Amino acid sequence: MRPALCTVAALVAALSASTAHGHEGGQPHPAGAVAPDRLTGMAELGLGWLVLPGAEVCVEPSIAGCSKGDSSLGLEVWQLFRATRSFAAGAGLLLGLTPTTDAPREDPPGVARDHARRYFTFEGTARYYALTLPTVEGWVGLSSGLVVVSDRFESTAGQSDKALVGPRGVTIRTEGYTVGVAVGAAYLFSPSWSLGGALRYGSWFLPEKPTRSPFGDEASLRGQVNLVSFGIDVAYRVPL
Repeated sequence: MRPALCTVAALVAALSASTAHGHEGGQPHPAGAVAPDRLTGMAELGLGWLVLPGAEVCVEPSIAGCSKGDSSLGLEVWQLFRATRSFAAGAGLLLGLTPTTDAPREDPPGVARDHARRYFTFEGTARYYALTLPTVEGWVGLSSGLVVVSDRFESTAGQSDKALVGPRGVTIRTEGYTVGVAVGAAYLFSPSWSLGGALRYGSWFLPEKPTRSPFGDEASLRGQVNLVSFGIDVAYRVPL
């Protein structure tokens, strides 16, 4: 009996030592959390909704006036590096491709045009993970970077047999900077994959004096524009 007990004790001790060595070396825990001493890379892809509740959307404010507020489907991509279980930093971009508000305008006589607007941001971010349970994480973060608002005015006249010299439209790009805060959470359903969500609030700071096109159109947004965005994301993580 005593030799059998000694053998069992030796096996248990060896298994415990192997598990502890794996965790100390930064290997993923069974539930998906990463050991705190291992640098981890994370890639996030998110889909959500971007809202500019107080934005004054104008391209001819003195002639046609302005519309109030805007919203758009938002596509986000983030690359993060997590130095510990509590801190991460990285960068990402946001694309707003489907604004829902049309800016009022009066086209010049005989010139029928279409107006399209797009949003683009590229930001750096830092996160603090206040909650790090085996399968659930919660974080708060700060972000700041560059924003570009693109206004495209293009002729809607049909093609003809006459030669057209030059482009069919003009694009006005307005650059500014962004500042924002965010909160989010994620559920780790495997050692490498998680599903989560985030809520962000921030401001875009654009030039007060908008750029004008040859036809007298102006950039559709100016000054400080506050925003709220929310959405879901899927993330892949790997120890480096």
